[in-house]
Amino acid sequence: MSPDKSLSNIFDPLSSPPPLPASPAPAYTALPYRDTAFHVAPLLNNKLGEVELETCDGKRFLVHKKVLESETVFFHIYYGFVPLWRVQSQPHNLEPYHVSQTTVTAPPPAITSSPLNLLCLPKILSNLRHSPPPPPNRSESPPPAFSDLHLPPPPPPLPPKDVNAPTPTTSPYTWVVPETASVLEAFLSLIYPTGTFAPNQLSSLDLTSKVVRAAMGYQSSKALSSSRDKLGEFIQNSPVEVYALACFFKFTDLAKLSSTTAMIVQPNEWTQESRALMGRLGAEKLLNLREERLNGLKRILERQVEKDEHSDTCVRRGMMEHLWQKHRENVKEGLKVESELLELLTVDLRGGHCGDCLVSLGETIRKCLLDANSLPKTI
Repeated sequence: MSPDKSLSNIFDPLSSPPPLPASPAPAYTALPYRDTAFHVAPLLNNKLGEVELETCDGKRFLVHKKVLESETVFFHIYYGFVPLWRVQSQPHNLEPYHVSQTTVTAPPPAITSSPLNLLCLPKILSNLRHSPPPPPNRSESPPPAFSDLHLPPPPPPLPPKDVNAPTPTTSPYTWVVPETASVLEAFLSLIYPTGTFAPNQLSSLDLTSKVVRAAMGYQSSKALSSSRDKLGEFIQNSPVEVYALACFFKFTDLAKLSSTTAMIVQPNEWTQESRALMGRLGAEKLLNLREERLNGLKRILERQVEKDEHSDTCVRRGMMEHLWQKHRENVKEGLKVESELLELLTVDLRGGHCGDCLVSLGETIRKCLLDANSLPKTI
């Protein structure tokens, strides 16, 4: 018997389905629209990426899904877990209409003139109302939606301006992100292999802080670690700003490190933005550190010259105490919160003082320096 070469067995449901692939199919197959000018499209192993990211300022990036999945928890969760129905589903939007042979819908019962059928009239009307529509006429022309399949897909629409989180648009491979182009490029430079992007992308404190925020949003430990370490390099020039950012992002170790330099800045020189970022608790900690150190330094400067058996009988003891009193007052006038009282070592000892009294003075200065060194330097 010759094999059946007709078209009737193309959609035969009795034939065995194609085997599933060994690895799960990707969750989505719609690639981004390529006919556009990308702001940044890095090469990885001499290949372009397949995920399009559009920033809030309208710049388009073509990046690699593999990098996003491996370096960010956000995209790993989005692309990594494939629903079972996506693996088993088959594309059917372009298949011609046909009636399955396994599921046959019985035609509605005919209405006859038998008196018995009048008792089933509600059921008959219900079956007529819920019966499927007849199949379309194959002789009709195809719908207009399939007439232009040879044309490229239209570009995605412009992103909304109030995006505050990564949002997929027309395709799950095309995203609108809330970052600007400079922030996104700096963020990508931290998660891509070394040499893909130009070095030293984090050139300012403002940019670095925004990259830290992006790294926390995308949950990228690699980018967060690098950008967080970069914040420490701005402590010398912007200590209060770094301290405020450390309080805002809850970087406890960085907040302690920057508080040593931030306490030097007078509170009236703090910007409103820094006050808002550090919050009430962060501001109180820094103010308490300043107050504790200043009170401790003033208390140390109240120390008198050490007394011994010789001090009660020395005729030049009063001259030494007068010298020490005058020197302490001079140090108090220019006292700073970061001072370690090394200014006490600059005392002028000219004038023929008693040697034993000078020993007592040296012991007093030594104890003052030790007490000043024991004062807290961080929050």
